[in-house]
Amino acid sequence: MWQKTDKSKKYGVVLYNYSSRLPHRLTLNIGDTVHIGEELDDWFFGYKIKNKNESGIFPKSYVYVREAVVAKFGSLERVMSTESPIAQEINTVLREWYNIWKQFYLERNEELEKIEGMMLELMDWRKKIMSRKLTNEEVKDLQQKVSSRIDSGNAMLGLDLVVRDEQGNILNPDDTSVIELYKQHETASDRIRMEQNTVSKDRDSSITGPQTFNLFVQLRNFVCRIGEDADILMSLYDAKFSKFISENYIVHWSKDGVPKDIEMLNNFRVVFTDLGSRDRNREKVFLVFQIIRIGVMDSKDLEDKKQTRGLRRPFGVAAIDITEYMNGSKTDAEEDKQIFIPFQPCGEKEFMDSLIKKVVVAKEINHKGQGLWVSLKVLQGDVKQVKEDYPHLVGPNTCVSRKLGFPDVIMPGDVRNDIYVTIKGGEFTRGPAKTADKNVEVTMVVCNNKGEILQNVISHGCGGEMMSHYKSLIYYHEDKPKWQETVKVAISTEEEFKGLHLKFTFKHRSTSDAKDRSERPFAMSFIKLMNKNSTTLSDTDHNLLVYKEYNSADLKSSKKMKISEKKEDRDKFSPYLDLPSTREKFNEEQSMQPNSKVTLFSGPFTLSSKDSFMIGSFVCSTKLTHNVVLLGLLQWQDIMSDTAKLRDHLEKLMMVDGEEIVKFLQDLLDSLFSILMQNTISDVYDNLVFDALVHIISLISDRKYHQFRPVLDAYVESSFSFAMAYQKLMIILRDYVDKAMETNQKILKSAMKSLEYLLKFIVQSRNHFARLNDGRGKQSFELQLKQLIKSISNMMLYTSDNTLVAQGSALKYICATIPDILKVFDAVELSHLMVEFINNVPKERLTKQKLKCIDDLVHSKLFRPPGCRLILLPMMLQHTRTLMEQSEEVEDCIDVLSHILDLAFPRDTSCQTSNDEDISLIAGMSLRTVIQACIKLDKSSKEAIKCVCVLLSMLRQMKENHFSQYMETEEFAFLIDLRDFLMEILMLFLDLVSNSVFPDDWMEMIMLGNSIILRALQIFARVIHERFTQEFEQELWGFFFKCSISFLTQKSLQLEHFSSSKRTKIVCRYRDMRREAGFEIRQMWFHLGPQKIHFIPDLVGDILEMTLIPETELRKATMPIFFDMMVCEYMQIEPATRKIKGNFNQVEHELIMCLDALVEGGQGDEEYKDLFCETLYKLCSNHSTLKDQGLRFVNTVKELLQHLLEYRKIIQSEVKELRMSCIVNLLNFYHDIERQEMYIRYLYKLCDLHMKCDNYTEAANTLKLHVDLLKWTDDGLEPMLHSTWYPNARTHRELKENLYYDIISFFDKGKMWEKGIELTKELVHLYEEELFDYERLSVILKRQAELFACIIRELRPDPEYFRVGYYGLGFPSFLQNKVYIYRGKEYERLTDFNLRMQTLFPNAELLKSLSPPSNDVKASDKQYLQINAVTPVLQLHERFRNKCVDEKILKYFSVNEVQKFTFSRRMEESGGDISQMWLERTFLTTLYSFPGILCWFPVNNTDTKSVSPLENAIETLESTNKRINSLIEQHIADVNLSTNNLGMLLNGVVDASVNGGISNYKVFYSEGYGETEIQLHLVPKLKEVTRKQVVLLREALNIHSRKVSEELKPFHEHMEHRFKEMVKLIHKEYNLNLPEANTATLKRYKSMSAVSLSRVSEAFNNQLLMTEAAFPVTNSKISPSGRSPSVFIKPDKSASVTPMRTGGIGRMNLFKRTSVASTANLSDHSSSEGGGSNRNSLEAPIELSEQITPRRPLRTDDQRRLSRPNSSQLMPPIMNSASNLSLVSNTSSTNENSDAEPVEELPTPPLPEKTAYSDYSNIEISPAPSHHRSNSGNRKSKPVPPLPTGTNGTPPPVPKKYTSKQASMT
Repeated sequence: MWQKTDKSKKYGVVLYNYSSRLPHRLTLNIGDTVHIGEELDDWFFGYKIKNKNESGIFPKSYVYVREAVVAKFGSLERVMSTESPIAQEINTVLREWYNIWKQFYLERNEELEKIEGMMLELMDWRKKIMSRKLTNEEVKDLQQKVSSRIDSGNAMLGLDLVVRDEQGNILNPDDTSVIELYKQHETASDRIRMEQNTVSKDRDSSITGPQTFNLFVQLRNFVCRIGEDADILMSLYDAKFSKFISENYIVHWSKDGVPKDIEMLNNFRVVFTDLGSRDRNREKVFLVFQIIRIGVMDSKDLEDKKQTRGLRRPFGVAAIDITEYMNGSKTDAEEDKQIFIPFQPCGEKEFMDSLIKKVVVAKEINHKGQGLWVSLKVLQGDVKQVKEDYPHLVGPNTCVSRKLGFPDVIMPGDVRNDIYVTIKGGEFTRGPAKTADKNVEVTMVVCNNKGEILQNVISHGCGGEMMSHYKSLIYYHEDKPKWQETVKVAISTEEEFKGLHLKFTFKHRSTSDAKDRSERPFAMSFIKLMNKNSTTLSDTDHNLLVYKEYNSADLKSSKKMKISEKKEDRDKFSPYLDLPSTREKFNEEQSMQPNSKVTLFSGPFTLSSKDSFMIGSFVCSTKLTHNVVLLGLLQWQDIMSDTAKLRDHLEKLMMVDGEEIVKFLQDLLDSLFSILMQNTISDVYDNLVFDALVHIISLISDRKYHQFRPVLDAYVESSFSFAMAYQKLMIILRDYVDKAMETNQKILKSAMKSLEYLLKFIVQSRNHFARLNDGRGKQSFELQLKQLIKSISNMMLYTSDNTLVAQGSALKYICATIPDILKVFDAVELSHLMVEFINNVPKERLTKQKLKCIDDLVHSKLFRPPGCRLILLPMMLQHTRTLMEQSEEVEDCIDVLSHILDLAFPRDTSCQTSNDEDISLIAGMSLRTVIQACIKLDKSSKEAIKCVCVLLSMLRQMKENHFSQYMETEEFAFLIDLRDFLMEILMLFLDLVSNSVFPDDWMEMIMLGNSIILRALQIFARVIHERFTQEFEQELWGFFFKCSISFLTQKSLQLEHFSSSKRTKIVCRYRDMRREAGFEIRQMWFHLGPQKIHFIPDLVGDILEMTLIPETELRKATMPIFFDMMVCEYMQIEPATRKIKGNFNQVEHELIMCLDALVEGGQGDEEYKDLFCETLYKLCSNHSTLKDQGLRFVNTVKELLQHLLEYRKIIQSEVKELRMSCIVNLLNFYHDIERQEMYIRYLYKLCDLHMKCDNYTEAANTLKLHVDLLKWTDDGLEPMLHSTWYPNARTHRELKENLYYDIISFFDKGKMWEKGIELTKELVHLYEEELFDYERLSVILKRQAELFACIIRELRPDPEYFRVGYYGLGFPSFLQNKVYIYRGKEYERLTDFNLRMQTLFPNAELLKSLSPPSNDVKASDKQYLQINAVTPVLQLHERFRNKCVDEKILKYFSVNEVQKFTFSRRMEESGGDISQMWLERTFLTTLYSFPGILCWFPVNNTDTKSVSPLENAIETLESTNKRINSLIEQHIADVNLSTNNLGMLLNGVVDASVNGGISNYKVFYSEGYGETEIQLHLVPKLKEVTRKQVVLLREALNIHSRKVSEELKPFHEHMEHRFKEMVKLIHKEYNLNLPEANTATLKRYKSMSAVSLSRVSEAFNNQLLMTEAAFPVTNSKISPSGRSPSVFIKPDKSASVTPMRTGGIGRMNLFKRTSVASTANLSDHSSSEGGGSNRNSLEAPIELSEQITPRRPLRTDDQRRLSRPNSSQLMPPIMNSASNLSLVSNTSSTNENSDAEPVEELPTPPLPEKTAYSDYSNIEISPAPSHHRSNSGNRKSKPVPPLPTGTNGTPPPVPKKYTSKQASMT
C-alpha cells in the first residue's frame, strides 16, 4: 500500500540515470531534483521539481534524500532545500549553465573551456561553503567572489542579470522600490562591464575597496645555510624611489636553521598597517627581507675561537614584487597559499643597499633552492577593524609594522611621537699609522642636555625589543661605508624635548677579539632634535660634522687621549653641545660671524674636516611640528599678551600647508576656541579666530582632506567643550551674512561652505550650556537660530553677481546642517524656513544648485516626518514641474522625483504610517508631466530610462483611489481632457512594451515594469468602459486593444522560451500575466457591443497573434472573439441595400493572410490547430444562420494550418526537397481558395529554391504558373499579380514579356530547348503580328535559331526516373504511405539516388523487396523507403507519326513530357527456368507530367499486368538487336571507333556459354508450342526477331573483321566459328530459314535537304554577323542575347569530308541517320527507350538509330553543376558527334534482383545502357549490419544499482490518485 512520505523524505537528488519504457515510470537524469510524495517498498512516487507535469514512480536507490523545508500554500506543497541561499543559487546556476555547456560542446564553441572553468570554480567554492569550516568573514568574502563569478558568467552567456544587495543577497523585487531596483541593475551592469573591459593595472583604488588597508604576512620558513645566528628584517620597499616605506619586522633566527623561539616556527606574523590610496598608486612595491649575520667578521673563520664575536654583518637579500597585491589587481593572495621568495647572498665588497637595488630589478635569481616561504593577504580597513574581522589571522600577539609616515586619516587618540633616523653613510680618513681601511661600526644613542642616555627609546623594528644603543652593520675594510639603515626613536610626549640630541660614535672593530677589546671610539657626531625656535628637526638629510680628540696643550707630553666611553665620564658633562652639529649650521655661523672664527673644538673634541657622516630624519609626530605658526598657536598662552604676534599667527594660519594643519587638528581647534573665549579684545580677535576656524573647516571639506571628516566629527562629539562659544559664533556668522554685499566674498563663501560644522559647534555648545544651566535660555537661542536661518534665506534674494558664489555655497551646504538643527529646533517650523529659503532663490538663477539643494533636502531627516513632507512636497513638485515643462534641467528634476518616490516606497510593511497623501500629491502635480517627458525623451538615453522608472514607481504606489481621485480633478473636467490623458499614457505603454528601454538581461526590472503596466491597463480599461462607451471614442478603444495585445505578445512574457527555473521563478512571483491581459481584452471586446464593427478587420491580426500564444486557458478564452467577429460582419446592415451582409469575407481574408505570416514566423502548433477548429466548429454548428459558411471556413483554416505547420517544420531543414513539397502544397491550397497574392508569393519562394538547387527547368515551369495569370494586353497590373523581380512593371504585357525572357533563359540552362522554342514562337507572333517590333523580332528569331541548333548539336544526357515509396508514420504527413516518381539529376544512377534519399532520411530503413508493404509497416512509427528505377512510357506526338525523325529529336520525347511509367518484377511462383518465368509489370501514372514545377510528383494511378515467358523472350531479343544495330551505326559513322565494345557484345551473343543465349528459349521454337491465340500470334514474331538478330550479327561480324587488329584475329575467328554453329543450330533444331549472307537488310534514310548543312550554316552566319549587335533586348532580367557564342559555328572541313571507303561507308557520313516513327508504338504495354535503354519498344524497329549514352564515373552534385556547360559550349563537329559514343552489351536479367546494375570493369567506362525492365529487381540487397551502441554506466566508480522488484518479481502499481492525465503525460 502506498504511504505518504514524511517531511524528512520530501526532497531527493538523482544519483543515476533512470529510464524505462514501462508505463508510469519517471525518467531521471543525474542531478535532477524530485519532490517525493509517496513510497512503497523500494519505490518512490513523485515528480520533477523543474516540471511538475513529469511524474511517476522510480527506485529509491537511484536518489539521495536530502533535508528540506516543506512550505504549504493551501493544498499545494513546495519543497525547498535547507542549504544556505548562496549554495542554492550555485545549484541553480550550475544546472542552467550545464545545459549551455552541453550545447557549447556540441558546437565546439570557443567559450567552452572558459565556462567549464567557471563551473568547476563554483563547485569548489560550494564545497567550501558546505564544509562549514569558514569564518563569517571568509564566508562573506567567498560570497562576494561567487556573486561576481555568477554575474560574469551570466553576462558572458547572455543570461539574465542578477541583482543583489550590499551583502550579496539576491534582491526581492516585492520589497524593493522601482528606483532602488533600477540602481542595483545599473550598478551590477557597470561592475560587470568594468570587470570585462578594464585592464587590471588601471583599476582605480576606489573600486577595489576602502582607502585604508593592511598587508598581512606570515613567514613560514627560511631555507638557507648560515652557520651563525641571524636577524631577518622584513619591510616594504618603494623600488622607484629606492626607499623603505615601513618599519622593519625582526625575526631572530638561530644558527641551527630554526627560529630562536622554536614555538614561533611557521607562526611569524606581521601586519603592515596604515597603508592608503597613495600606497595603492605606487609604481613598484616590494616586500624585502634583509638577512644580517651576527657572528665573526668572516664566516670562514667561524671555528677560530680568537675571532671577535657578535659583529653584525650583511649576508643577503630576498624580495618579491607585491605591486599587484597592493593596487588590488591581484586577489589570489590567501593566508593558506605559500609563496617562495628566492634568496640572493651578499658579495664580499657589496653594500646591502646596492644588493637590494640589484635584486628588485633582477628577472631571475640563481637561488640554488635557498629562500623564504611566506603567505600574503590584503586586509581592508584600519587595524582595529582588521582585528575584529580577522581574529584568526590578527591576534593580540601579532606584530604591527607601521608605515614611515601618517595614514590617510589620523583619528583622535592616535598619538605618535616617532622620529625615524636613517644612517646613510660616511667617509673616514685612514690614520697615519694604518695600512688598511677601518671596519667602522656606528653606535647611536639618545642623550639629554646633561649627556645622559635615554633608556629603551630606540627600536630596530617591531618584533624586537626596545634598546638604548643601536649598533650598525660592519663593512670589512671600508672607509666609505653606505649603511642605509633606518631605526625608530620613540620618545614619550612627557619627556622634556629641549636639549635632547642624537649622538653617534664611530669605532673600528677588529677581527681579533684581543685587539677589539682595546679599541675605543675614534670619533663622534651629534644632532639636536629641537631647533632654537622650538620646532622639530626638519625632515631631510643632514650632513653631520665629525669630531675627533687631539693632544691637549696642557698635556703635550702625555699620550693621546681617546674619547672615553665610560659611563661616569660621559654623564659628567656634554661640552660638545655648543659646537655646530651639521655642515649647514657651520656655514650659517660662519656667514653670521665673517670677522671671527667659529669655535671648532670644545674640551677634547676637535672637528675633523676630512671626515663626514650623513643621516636622514623623518618626524612622525602629532605633538611636534616644523611650522612656527602652528607652534605659536598651539602655545597660544605664551603669546596671548603679544597682540601683534598672535594676530600675525592667526592671519598666517591661512598659508600653512593643509597636511600640517590636519596633523594637529584637535589641538589647533582647542587653541582657537580658547583664544575666542578667553581674549579680551573681541574686535581684534573674534573675526580672526572665526576666519581661522572657517579656514580649517573648509580645508576639511575639500576632497583632498575629506577623509579627515570623521576626525572632525569625533572632535565635535567627544572633545569640544566650550559651552559659551555658540553665542559668539552665531553673532559673527549672522553679521557676515547680513553684510553679504560688503563682506569679503571669499570669506563669505568659506563661511557658507563651513555651515555644517559651524552649526555643529553651535548646537554642541548650546547643549553643553543647557546641561550646565538646566536648559536656561532655550527660547532666546531658538529665536537667534531662527533669525540666523532667515538671514541666510534673505541673502538668497540678492541678484547681484557679487554674491552668486556665496549663494551657491549656501544652497549646497545648508541641508547638511539639518540633522544638527533638528536636535534643538522644531521640525515643522524648520520645514517652513526651508521652503522660504528655496523659494527666495530668484527664477532662472542657480537653477541646478537649487535642484541639488532640493535633492539634498529629500535625503535629509527633515523629509521623513509626514507633517514635514506635506509642507515640503508642494514646493519641490512645483519647482520640478515648472522646469520639466520648460525642458530645463530635466535630468536633475527626474533625479529629485526618483528620490522622492524611492523614499515614499513602504519598505516596512509592519509600519502603520501611510503615504497615501504623499502619493496623491505627487500624482496630482507630476504624473502628467512625467508621462509627457517620457514621450519626448529619446528612449535610448539614460535620462529616459530614469524617467520611465519614475513613472513606474509612481504607478506602482498609486492605489485605485489615487487613480480615481486623479481622473476626477479639475484638470479632467471635460471628457476630451481625460481622453487625451488616456491616449498619452496608452501611447507610452505601447512604446514601452514594443521597445523596452531596459536591456534584455534586466529580467527583474522588465517583469516588475510589466506587472505595473498590466495593473494600470486593468484600471484604465474600467475607466474607458465607464466613461467612453456612450460617447464612443473609436481611437481610444483601438489604442487600448493595440496596447494590451502588444503587452501580451511582447517577447519578455513568452514563458515557453525560458528555462524551467526562470519560468518557475516568474510564475511564482508575477503569475502568467498574459492570461490576465487576455481576459481583460476579451472582456473589453464584449463590452463594445454594436461598436465592434469598427474594429473589423483591423483587429483580426492582433487578436490572432494573441490567440497563438501557447497558453491553453488564454486560447480558450480569446478564440470565441473570432466567431463573434464573423457574426458581427455577417449580420452587418449594408447602408445601400439595408440588408444584412450575409458573409464574413473580410474576417476570413484577414485571418488567412495573418495566419500565413504568423505561423511561418514560428507561432502556432498542432494543439492550436485542434483547439481553434474545435472551438469554432462548436460555435458555428450551434449557429443556425452561420453554420454552412462557418463550417466551410473552419475546414479551410484547418487545412491551411496543416500545410503551414508542415511548411514551418520543414523550412529550417537543409532538405530543400521537403521544403519544395510543402510550398507546392500551399500553392495548390491558395490556388483552390483563389488567393492569388498568396499563390504568387509562394510561387517565387519555390522558384528561389529551385534556383539554389540549379533546377532551372523546374524554376522555369514555376514561373510559367505566374505567366499563365497574365495577358498580352496593356491593362494595368493588379497589386496581387505584382512580381518582386520586376517591381517597376506596370502592365500585364510588360511583366509577362520580361518573365518570358527569364523562362527561356532557364529552359536553356536546363537544356529543355524544345520548351524554350514554344515560348519564342509566342514572342515571334507578338512582335510580328501584334506589336510589329521587328528589332525585337530579329533578336528573338536568333534566339530561337540557337535553341533549334542546340537540340541537334548539344550533348543532353537523359534523366533517369525512380519510384520512391514512403511507408510508415515517421515521415512528414504529406509523405506518409505515398508513392512518388522522381526525376533524377544529370548522370544520376540508381545507386546515387539511393544514397541521396538515405542522406535525406538517415533514419529510414530501405525495404529489400518490391512487394507491397504490409499494414504493420504502414502503421509503424518508423520510416521505410522502397526505391527502384522506372522507365517512362513514350506518348508519341501526332506530328511525328509515319515520318522520318532524327533520333535526337525523338529522344527528347522519350524522357520528357511523360506522365506514365513502368517497371517489372519476377512473380513469386516462377521458378528458375527462364522459359517458365512470368513477370509482373506495373504501370504508374503521376498527377502531373515531367518535367514540372517539382522534380517529383505523386502517383495517382497504378495498374499491373502479367508478362508471359514468351513475351519476355521477344523483348529480350529485341533489346539485343537494338544494341547491335546501334553499334553498327556508330562504326559506320566513325571508322576509327574501337572494336572493344562491339567484340564484347558479339561474343556475349554468339558464345552465350553462361546465360545460354537463344537456347534458353528453345521450347518456344518447337512445332507444337502455342495453345492460346496470343501465343500463336507471338511465336512467329519471336522467329522473325531471331532472323533479324542473325542478319545483324552477320553484318557486325563483317565490320569487326575489317577493323580487328592482328592480335585479336584469333578472337574474331572464334566468334565466326561460334556464329556458324549458332546458325546451324537455329536452322537445324529450330527449323528457321535464315536469309542469305549477301542479302541487304539495312535500310538508309535521308532526313535532310539536299543542300549541305555547312552551306546553310555559313550563309546564315554571314547574315548573323551583320545584324547580331544591332537590336539588343531590353527590360529583361536575364537577357536572351547574353548567352555563349551562337551555336551556328562553321564546321571543320575535316569533319564534313571523309575519304571514301568500300561499301559506301564514306558516302553515308554525309547524311544524318533518322528514325521512322510508326503508329505501332502506341501500344499500352510497350515501353519507350531513351539514352541507350530499351524504353521505346516499337514493334517495327527504328533502324540505324543513334544512341547517345556516354558513360562516365559517378560525380557529386557540385561537380555536375560545375561541369554542366551552356547550350553553346558542347559543339563537336556535326559529322563526328558519334565518335565518342559507345554502347555496352547488356542482356535482359530476369532473376529476383532485376534492379541490380551490372558491374563491368572497363578501361574507360562509358555510361551503361539501360535495358527495358532490366534495372528494377535490385531491391534484394543484403542488409547492412546493424550497429547497437551499448549504454554503459555513467560512472565507473559507482555502478548503477539493480532495479528493485516486488515480491512477485514485478514493480508495484502506481498510486491510486495517479490520474489518466498524468499517465498520458508520462
